Amino acid sequence: MKKQLSLALSIGLLTTMAQADQKAGVGMESTVATGYGLYAVTMRVSDSPGAISSFYLYNQSGAFPSRWREIDLEFTPGFTGIGPVPDPNPHTHSLAQGQCYSNKSDDNLPAKETCTVGAFLDGKAGASLSFNTYNYRSIDGYPYAHSNDQVFMAASHGGDIFNNYYTYYIYYLPSGIYWTLDLSPVNLTPTPPSTLPEPSFVKKDSSVVEKNETWNPAQNSAFQAFWYDSLPLSPKQADGTLAESGALMKMSMNLWDGTNTDPQHIQDWGGETSPRVGANSSYKYVAYYPLVTPVKETVEKKPTELTYGSAEIYSDFTTTNGTFLVNNKPTTFETLWQVTNGTYLWPLGQLDERNFSCGKGQLTLNMSAPYPAPRNNYDKLTNCDWLNLN
Repeated sequence: MKKQLSLALSIGLLTTMAQADQKAGVGMESTVATGYGLYAVTMRVSDSPGAISSFYLYNQSGAFPSRWREIDLEFTPGFTGIGPVPDPNPHTHSLAQGQCYSNKSDDNLPAKETCTVGAFLDGKAGASLSFNTYNYRSIDGYPYAHSNDQVFMAASHGGDIFNNYYTYYIYYLPSGIYWTLDLSPVNLTPTPPSTLPEPSFVKKDSSVVEKNETWNPAQNSAFQAFWYDSLPLSPKQADGTLAESGALMKMSMNLWDGTNTDPQHIQDWGGETSPRVGANSSYKYVAYYPLVTPVKETVEKKPTELTYGSAEIYSDFTTTNGTFLVNNKPTTFETLWQVTNGTYLWPLGQLDERNFSCGKGQLTLNMSAPYPAPRNNYDKLTNCDWLNLN
């Protein structure tokens, strides 16, 4: 039997903290930025209330919240919609049910018969996927919040996503952002899937949603679930045409304590309970298949009608030493992935690579010891010889 090794991210809690609103986690991001295309991950998520596990695209070019871009897939089982969130730019967290993407309509927005969307007011997120585009830019020097509407959809496999691996896809395209739900686990390869997965949810530019008679947010603020401002993700070339690459971002994975991360918020993103010691999430495969179809031809096509190339970034964490490719050329884990170190400003709090654990054979996810302070920048990751970081 082939020995297997899977990547694991384990969350540890601070025993003493200078700031009570910052707790520990671990974050990783690719060293190579990527743009338009199909993103895929095979992962098992954390079931611990308070813990946030994720796979997302990220770029920051200034202090939060200005010039902060994300395309998120998150899991936050402890989140509850009860209570106000005093935010200077309020947005409604939404609960979507049904098939909330259409491959028949011109704008991909669903019909009322297939999808319902309402404000997430009570109950726990539980085994739900959370979709978001978290994008800020500045207008006349002031941060302008134009995309921050979290959408929850129940997992197809319910609580089994906490026990087993499933594969998730995100299409990042000029025409919109598209997410699938949890699909049967796939041993992803450098070749894109022969049958492209159908999305279950879509976010379109605000101008598109506002023209839709069914989902115009002017009727119901919860309908902002379908809404985002595409401008930060749609850079232009010198001649004014849309750039072929889109906004470049880093593929990221993290696991963090989402409780009480912002003292201005009464309702904490992770819920009211801190993650238990030993909470963890793990990843087997990550792949990015770039968009090959010219962007000017994508407007009238569905995401599954487009062409995607061989993986520009590929990671298979299941083999003994891992398989890591950039532009179809072999590389190493430490060349492709960097472990987040030190302090993140709001909203993640303290992230530290000592919470990253690894092993050989079928991995048993381990809990790192609690620690009282961020690690020294010169410390090395320990007990992880396959990364050659000792």
